[in-house]
Amino acid sequence: GQTAAQAQAADTTATAIQLDARIDSLAVQLRQAQEAIEQQQALIEILIQTQAQPSPALPQGMPAVGQLVAPQQASNLLNPNISLIGDIRAQAGRDFAPDTRAFTLHEAEIGIQAPIDPFARADAFIAMSPEEGVDLEEMYITFQTLPLGLLAKIGKFRSNFGKFNRTHGPETPFSDRPLVTETYFGEEGLAGVGVSLSLLIPNPWVYLNLDAEFTANPEETPAFAIFDSTAGAFLTGGRRRDLLYLTRLGTFLDLSESTNLTLGATYATGVHAPAGALRTHIEGLDLTLRWQPLRRAIYTSIEWQTEVLFSQREQPGGGRVNSSGLFSYIDWQILRRWHIGARYDFTQFPDTNVADEQGVLGFLTFTPSEFSMITVQGRGVRRTDGVWHGVGMMKITFNIGPHGAHPY
Repeated sequence: GQTAAQAQAADTTATAIQLDARIDSLAVQLRQAQEAIEQQQALIEILIQTQAQPSPALPQGMPAVGQLVAPQQASNLLNPNISLIGDIRAQAGRDFAPDTRAFTLHEAEIGIQAPIDPFARADAFIAMSPEEGVDLEEMYITFQTLPLGLLAKIGKFRSNFGKFNRTHGPETPFSDRPLVTETYFGEEGLAGVGVSLSLLIPNPWVYLNLDAEFTANPEETPAFAIFDSTAGAFLTGGRRRDLLYLTRLGTFLDLSESTNLTLGATYATGVHAPAGALRTHIEGLDLTLRWQPLRRAIYTSIEWQTEVLFSQREQPGGGRVNSSGLFSYIDWQILRRWHIGARYDFTQFPDTNVADEQGVLGFLTFTPSEFSMITVQGRGVRRTDGVWHGVGMMKITFNIGPHGAHPY
């Protein structure tokens, strides 16, 4: 009897884990379904009003009001969700390029998202800025009902390296990126064109997810490139077989009804020389701890996130350059609309471990609603020259339209 009870408990636990794994995707689908229902209700009300109220006499041959409105309303059901995020920045201090302005329209991001059919959905994110022009940040199709429970993403996407890399710049809590992510992956983060596969590993103990990515070798990414001072650009492997391979194993644990923990381990490798003979290997560990009491969920919460990176870069004369970096931040919601927090940065460089940089940052954030944010930040960075540089920054973001949820 005890053995049967244990087996039944194990089956129940496995089922619960699988259900938890689909929460994020179901939440997005539910939001889209609610929007479709609202549009249908609006269409029904228009049709009812049209039938209940007699229309005035119209010239012969002119269509009735219902004939004009209903098709237009019905066509909206087939339109994709379109959103816009605005990102406005202000900065002061010595740790910026000489031509950096006090106020900048840092970025405007347009999101276009929609289900294609019951089996797949499409997502596209287009960034526009005065300095960079128009940039297609992401555009991919996701197949959600493949055999063995596989989920496949094909197109251009942000790589699943850790947690922070997957978040677009306007949606992070900072006016900058952590030093280690910018030093190794560039200002825009690690992204590429290729295929991503995701598999939920069934087991009776914990939620366990395995990701594998195969993408073209990324451009403008310092860890997987060599900087050519003559050309003023990063050069990387350009051969067809020069691919970036990435795998990540992640787990999610509920520690209590108000506390959960996310852990992940990532490995990526790609070439960093135009000839393609030399490779860079990078390992990453990430930890995210969240506390949010159920009875005061909208008033207080704490999030602590830490990521550590280790790099091994092959050299032309043999041997490797071993370097590392990390960042750790805490975001404390002290009131319904107010957050305070701090971040620590440390980084070496992909091609040398002799020099390093450190930084500290503090921020105060006001969120009038989930659609807007104003944050004031102060940052100190010790550059390779040994001098600390202090800067002040402000970031204002707003969101209009149904912008889809990002990975939890």
